[in-house]
Amino acid sequence: MRRLSLFLIGFSLVSNLSAQDKKLLDLNTAIMEQFGDLYPDDLSGVEWISGTEFIARGEGKDIDVYSSKGKKTSSITLDDLNAALTKIEVDSLRSIRPQGWTSASSFAAKSGNAIIEYNTKNKTATKLYDLPTEAANLTFSKASKAMAYTIDRDVYISSKDGQKRLTSLPEGVSAGIAIHRSEFGIVNGLFWSEKGDALGFYQMDETMVTDYPLANYESVPGKVDLIKYPMAGQNSHHAKVGVYHMGMEAPVYLQTTEPLDHYLTNFTFDPSSSIAYLAELNRDQNRMMLNTYDAKTGAFLKTLFEETDAEYVEPEHAPHFIKDGEEFLWFSERDGFNHLYRYSKNGDLINQVTSGKEAVKSLIGTMDGEKSVLVEMTTDLMAEKIVKFSLDGKTQKQINEKPGSFSVYLSDDGNMITKRQARDIGSEVLIRNASGKLIKTLKTSENPLTEYQIGEVQTPVITADDGTLLQCRIIKPYEFDPKEEYPVLVYVYGGPHAQLITENYRYGASMWMYHMANRGYIVFTVDGRGSANRGIEFEQAIFRNLGTVELDDQIAGVKYLKTLNYVDGDRIAVHGWSYGGFMTTSLMLKHPDVFTVGVAGGPVTDWDLYEVMYGERYMDTPEQNPAGYEAADLKNHVSNLEGKLLLIHGLDDDVVVPQHSYTLIEAFVDAQKQVDFFVYPGHKHNVRGKDRVHLMTKVLDYVEMHNQVEE
Repeated sequence: MRRLSLFLIGFSLVSNLSAQDKKLLDLNTAIMEQFGDLYPDDLSGVEWISGTEFIARGEGKDIDVYSSKGKKTSSITLDDLNAALTKIEVDSLRSIRPQGWTSASSFAAKSGNAIIEYNTKNKTATKLYDLPTEAANLTFSKASKAMAYTIDRDVYISSKDGQKRLTSLPEGVSAGIAIHRSEFGIVNGLFWSEKGDALGFYQMDETMVTDYPLANYESVPGKVDLIKYPMAGQNSHHAKVGVYHMGMEAPVYLQTTEPLDHYLTNFTFDPSSSIAYLAELNRDQNRMMLNTYDAKTGAFLKTLFEETDAEYVEPEHAPHFIKDGEEFLWFSERDGFNHLYRYSKNGDLINQVTSGKEAVKSLIGTMDGEKSVLVEMTTDLMAEKIVKFSLDGKTQKQINEKPGSFSVYLSDDGNMITKRQARDIGSEVLIRNASGKLIKTLKTSENPLTEYQIGEVQTPVITADDGTLLQCRIIKPYEFDPKEEYPVLVYVYGGPHAQLITENYRYGASMWMYHMANRGYIVFTVDGRGSANRGIEFEQAIFRNLGTVELDDQIAGVKYLKTLNYVDGDRIAVHGWSYGGFMTTSLMLKHPDVFTVGVAGGPVTDWDLYEVMYGERYMDTPEQNPAGYEAADLKNHVSNLEGKLLLIHGLDDDVVVPQHSYTLIEAFVDAQKQVDFFVYPGHKHNVRGKDRVHLMTKVLDYVEMHNQVEE
């Protein structure tokens, strides 16, 4: 057995309610109210509309306006807005949802097909223009009040000057949408310049990508829906970046270089709208170049700098400009942790701004006349902190007094609103001045779980014999008896870009886990190697060998569990989805003597079948890494199955395509191994909405039914 040392912290959710007064947490409530009644009451819809004023959701459907001292100064009512819309013969709204604030006293909104501007001081509305009914991916410019959008596969702009169609693309080519399967931090495909006089957009040619069939049984007879899905080692799509300046006849395209299947990521304009910045990554994802282009001609200007790594480079943030565009801030993990670096606009490194063995999770903004930056960072293994760094990197000041998980809203004047969730509180909303001094507590809410029968949560940290610290979470039943032995459900993800255990009011757990604990289970989780916010070495430990060291970390957690007197080590189940489905199936097949039952949702079972961008980052191509792909192919391990395994897949899954489950089932049949399978028609990579209650009922009932010890 590996040597494990332990730091153990336990917390109970306490309240003034007696045990008999507390509510039972049924599964339907746990799932449907996770972000409703079970979510802490805090200040929602927070947004600074000037350096000294901010808004938040008020009573009913109104919006309240506050000063930077936290005093409510006025309200924007839905009734007033609708009265103004009636006067200009525009449809009424059911709620106030600004597209963007065009000044401190006016915002744009969409009502039906109309884009209107509402003045909150004199309570009047103006119709700016109409949008086509088919318009999608709406992207508003606060500066020019223009709207960019897509219809089918083309890009359009509507403004006070009318509608302009920017592209007319053939079948198989689309523009204005997220490309590269939304990897590299890409979440949209339309980008306004700061001044609103230029629009950048992604364009994607998928004609060379293989068609992939998804079954569609909604029609009679059923049919096949074809999607483009580039699998590891196969042809990937080709991308371009177009730029349109208001008044031009047509957009220009940045003159990026071959090969055409490299990645164009993190596009932005400089503040003048004249230079385009683009992080370009080779297909091997181990060399990134930050390039600049003339935004009006598309001509290549200069490579500002390169970043290389033996494993991979993963740019996820565009340059953040400061000093009127003379300098910018750049995210990089080059020293082992995600930090900010300060560059001149020409690519000369000025200094490293943030540093240390804690990762910067987000850049909140600049302060003190751009002499400081405010960032959200990790601290310990599951908490966060808010830190102000001087721009030269020489000084730093922590803003928050207590640990937790944070959301921070920063005004142009440096005033900040901080929302904190933590083990000791549901939500705390504070307003601070630019020096970090507390001005006012705007709202404090209790942990909503104290009204329910929720057991103790512990957050042990185990140390494996190689010195790696692993954060764990234990959820116990409400009526926990230390003299009893409880079965265990291990919930696992185990892959990149995820941290399951965090310092918030529920420790990052889904509410169904607390329900399952009350059914007489210990619900256990480990954030193993490969997961997020622990530095590049911790994440890259899985490179080219998925399903190895991260499995070892889960087994280390199980070994720790078996040292606890109240754990029944013969009844351990495991469940996970997506990468967690891969982990669940891998654990059942590679450690069959450990787990009695597993439920794998949307599992990757063969990395040959997974998409290019994510798969090749962590595994290289099948040609480059045949041994890694062979070892991770779960079809090669089906003969090891001893316990009960349920595979679940969405019939319309376009992320982990159903072929993963189908081919694995075929291998189980060939090996004469019994396995269970359930399909969710009409659902993609996960099961959402009311059907999620059905899903989790099936998962948890299956675990209880089969997590038994044979007499």
